[in-house]
Amino acid sequence: MNSTEKTLFAFLAGAAAGAVAGLLLAPDSGTKTRKKLKRSANDLMEDLEDTWEDSKKTIEDLTDEATKEIDKYSKKIKNSIN
Repeated sequence: MNSTEKTLFAFLAGAAAGAVAGLLLAPDSGTKTRKKLKRSANDLMEDLEDTWEDSKKTIEDLTDEATKEIDKYSKKIKNSIN
C-alpha cells in the first residue's frame, strides 16, 4: 500500500469514526440514529470497495509492467549468452 492509499484509508477511517461519534451524540431517537448509522456504514463500504478496486487495478498494472520488464531482461540475457 503506497502513501496515497494509506492517506486515503486514514481519511476514510477518520471520517467514519467522526460520523459514528456525531450520530451517537446527536439528539435523535434510537430508530433515526440506527438508520443514520446504517446509511453511514453503507457509504463507508462503498468507499472502501472503490478504494479496493482502485488498488487492485494499480497492482494489476504494476504486475503487468514488472512482467514485461522481466521478459525484456531475460531476452537480453538469453541473447548475450547465445
